Amino acid sequence: MFRGKKNLTIENRHEEQPKKFLKSLKKTWICALGKKMSSIIHSQVQQQPPSTLSPSTSVFESPKRRSFNFLRHHVPKFKINCAKYYGNENLVVKYCTQYLDDFPSSYSTLCNRAETFGKLKRYDEALNDLNHAITVKLHKSTAWCLRGIIKGLKKFYMEALEDLNSALYRDKSNYLALKWRAFCYYEIHQYIHALWDLDLIINSEFQDAIDDLNKALNFQPDNVTALRNRCKSHKMLMDTENALNDLNELCILEPENDYQYELRGAILLDMRKYEDSLKNLNRAIESLPNNVVTIGNRAKLYCKLRQYNLALKDTQEGILIDPRNLEIRQQAMDLYRRKHQFDTALHEAEVILMIDHKNINTMLIRADIYFLKRKYNNSLADLDNANRIAPKNSFVLVSRSELFCKIKYYKDALRDVQSALEIKSANQYALEVRGNIYRKLHKYQEALVDFNKSLELYPLDMILEHHQNQDGRKEGCKVGGGKDGKDGKDDINEDDKDDQNLLVCKNRVGYDKGFVVTQQIFGERNFSRIYYRRGATYSKLGMYELALEDFNRALELANGYAPIYKKRAYVLRKLENLDDTYKY
Repeated sequence: MFRGKKNLTIENRHEEQPKKFLKSLKKTWICALGKKMSSIIHSQVQQQPPSTLSPSTSVFESPKRRSFNFLRHHVPKFKINCAKYYGNENLVVKYCTQYLDDFPSSYSTLCNRAETFGKLKRYDEALNDLNHAITVKLHKSTAWCLRGIIKGLKKFYMEALEDLNSALYRDKSNYLALKWRAFCYYEIHQYIHALWDLDLIINSEFQDAIDDLNKALNFQPDNVTALRNRCKSHKMLMDTENALNDLNELCILEPENDYQYELRGAILLDMRKYEDSLKNLNRAIESLPNNVVTIGNRAKLYCKLRQYNLALKDTQEGILIDPRNLEIRQQAMDLYRRKHQFDTALHEAEVILMIDHKNINTMLIRADIYFLKRKYNNSLADLDNANRIAPKNSFVLVSRSELFCKIKYYKDALRDVQSALEIKSANQYALEVRGNIYRKLHKYQEALVDFNKSLELYPLDMILEHHQNQDGRKEGCKVGGGKDGKDGKDDINEDDKDDQNLLVCKNRVGYDKGFVVTQQIFGERNFSRIYYRRGATYSKLGMYELALEDFNRALELANGYAPIYKKRAYVLRKLENLDDTYKY
């Protein structure tokens, strides 16, 4: 329950193995005991002032008595630890009870027996021990933490939170208390607080690892293993700059190790430095042509650049190498969806679900394909199935909300998106969907609030900043294939076009359609759609100049999308009428 232990498989093993273990340690135990006895024998007698205690009344404790007290304390604790090691809960309770008969206020033994009672689901007995332990040592966190866990197991979540908070007040680095507090928050639907605790655990553990590795590297700056582990820790903490610095050092120390180039390519991809990423991934694949992870990362990069044919070629190679690799198959499925090859994409989905019938992402992408094909019942069936498997998955809730909005079930749509925002209030994709629902319900002020907050959380400018080099020039990336996969002709950002072309320009093959969440799964966002929707909201509120700005921006990102032209024409006509009114 609290820490993983080895389980006994034979009933009589719980008596035999501790004895064997004791026997195997007999020599060591006797040596340690001999040293302890020697220190006892040579210990000085208790000092008393001669004025208050005559020599005739001086008290000497014999070595025999001291050794007896030593054995009386330490042998039972050794037996307890031995039973815990072999996972025999009944023996742990027996030995703890025997020890507590002699020492009823032993804090550690009370906690040990309470923990074991918890594993045996004897919760009331565990609480009795923990209540006693807390009265013995109020300032220690262990008993508070264990009592909070037991109350959590009894589903008294509010009381459990009080005890876990008390444990963390006494020891802020008590990760066990943090984990169980996150669990209790989750059970009472306080999802944001649960996520905070889990993030704190993850960040603390990796930060502790980085601190230790820093100390090691101070003594051995060229320690390749320490550098590699520190790099991984930085990557887990999303600290791409420091991770990249470590990788650069690794490439100097081990220039022939292609693993460094694979990892550096992945980090540069996350940093949206596509040209450098492609160089590193190509070098890694040349040396390790059967590495599916690296091939998948290069396919992801080509997809970011809208080089769908090249991306699809990589995914097909990856599937040939490892047919059961779900990630590379999902990439292929999404690429077929983007290219409007829906039947092929659906076939790929069937293969994935045969390998893993509970794969949520595959169900979401297949639901999106049915959505694009206007087979709304099939789409809803996939989303309902995904919701049954993962009822608290915000991706599923937002997708189903968007589908309900499309078929004008606005009440159901609001219910699902509200549930998603309870899980994470700063979900920019959910806010965009809720804003569109409010717009459909003619609640334009509420819609505008959601659209604005969504763009504040994930603005277009934040994306474009990643495409700037340090000297202020735009980063280009020449790869064969062009926008529609024609080899060797197109140059991304040709003639110094805006960097929006790299990430947010409409590709004319389905990217601008489909669920918002599908883009979220692959780390993208359709900004043209949210600017169009916000512009339409401004228009309904009579804020025509702001509406015109949003429509113009939407057209920059998705030139040729007819509904934007129609909306902009309406706004221009309104503005012309206003100008005529001012003239008169």
